[in-house]
Order: sequence, then structure tokens, then C-alpha cells
Amino acid sequence: MKVNWVKNSRIPTKWFNNTLKLLDAIESSQQLIDIVMDIKQQFGFHSTSYGFVVQNNFRSEDYYIYSEDSSECKQTYIENEYWKIDTRIIVARKQVTPFCWSNLPHLAEFIATDIMMGVLDGMTIPVHGPNHFFGFLHFTYCTTQKKIASWLQYIQPFVICLTQHIIKASFTLIQKKLPSPMLFNSLKQEPVVLTRQQRNCLVWAAEGKDTEEIALILGISVSTVNKHLDSTSKLLNTNNRTHAIAKAIDGKLIGLEYKKNTNIFFLTAEVA
Repeated sequence: MKVNWVKNSRIPTKWFNNTLKLLDAIESSQQLIDIVMDIKQQFGFHSTSYGFVVQNNFRSEDYYIYSEDSSECKQTYIENEYWKIDTRIIVARKQVTPFCWSNLPHLAEFIATDIMMGVLDGMTIPVHGPNHFFGFLHFTYCTTQKKIASWLQYIQPFVICLTQHIIKASFTLIQKKLPSPMLFNSLKQEPVVLTRQQRNCLVWAAEGKDTEEIALILGISVSTVNKHLDSTSKLLNTNNRTHAIAKAIDGKLIGLEYKKNTNIFFLTAEVA
């Protein structure tokens, strides 16, 4: 296995600033690939991949992912819809700080055998923006490099900044309808559909009712209310019920009903 080693013990300021300028003025997919490969070499990463998620009226999502994996690996990832169960992406959607894969509760079987054997480890850098924008960058590194822990700590601010610019550049290529180095292209996620009871529970939770009150209003058990709210939160990739309510309203999964002559909007389980 070929291992990349870091070029320098410190990141050259001139190189870093110039790379940011190049990313901000991106004009082609090949230019972006070349920049990412240069970053990979500079930091001594073994491999890199990155991507972002575009919300479509919040009821469906398009995943754009670039990877250095072989065509066979990419095809397997797509055919099995692994992005839905990729632990790295699931965790990255719920937190803003970088994390090492070795600290995850479990790794999916499709992650490289070398990583599972402890030869390599990986890190994910999440990127979050307005309107539920989400992106990420993965990189792997050799765990046998000297002082690897202190090196990772040192480079984190640089990698976070570069990741934000890489994701922005990738998104810019998509917006301009230019060829993008997203080798997985657009991976369609099925629209989120909530049952009527799930919507009812969300509406009453949004009105400030606790679990017991919702159960009494809807004539169902407390455990059923918890089940509906927890499953809704999972479907919407949210951390808690408040977050789920906000995303459901924003995505028009629960509606706002306007009462004439009152200038007041009421939450409703009816959707357009």
C-alpha cells in the first residue's frame, strides 16, 4: 500500500493563501481536481472524497459526491444506496466539528479493509450553511506517521477552511451548469413522506404540548407519541424534536393555516 507523507511540518502560508484564491476563482472541474490533489499531497493524505447535499423543496435531496475510489467501488456504493447508511455522513449532518472515524460507534462494512484493520484512519470535516445546506470532506491518513495526533490537531483549522472553499467551488460548478468532478453525480434521495399521525404529533408538539398531553388529545398512548416523534426526527435527520418541527415547517411537511380577520397563522397537519 502506497502511503503519502506530509511535505512539511508547517503549512506554507503563501501556498495556503494562493490555494484559497484559486478555489474562489474556480473555472473548471479539472482545475478543482488538480487543486484537491495538490492539497492531498501537501497534507500527506492517503485519499480524499467530498460532496454536498442539495435540498429540493425539502421533500427530496440530491447528493453530489466526488471520490477517488475505483469505478467498481463507486458503482457498488450507488447501487446499494450506501449514502443512506454511511455513518460518516449521518454523523457529519448532526455536528459541526471534525471527527476521526476511529471514534465512531461503528463503521459500515463498505469502508476500506485497510481502515478496518487499523492501518489507516480517516477524518470527516462537516460544512453547514444557510437553508439546511450540508457538505463534507473525508480524508484518510496513515496511523503510523510520527506525531500524527499533534499533526492532525495542527492542520485542522487549515483543512476546515479549505473544505469550506472546496465545497463552495463544487457547488458553484453545479450552479453554473459546468462539468463538475462529482464522479457519483446526483444521487437521488426519495422524498420525505410523513404519516398523518406523525404530522399530528409534530403540530401539537409545536404548539407546546408535552408527550402526555399529545397522547390525550389524539387518543393514543404515550409510547406511540414518542414513537411517532422519534421516527419523524430520524426521517428528517434532526437532533431533537424542536429541530424536527423547524425542518417540517420549512419543508411544508406540516402547514400554516391563515385565519381571516385575525392576522394569525395556525399550524395544521394539512399540507399542500
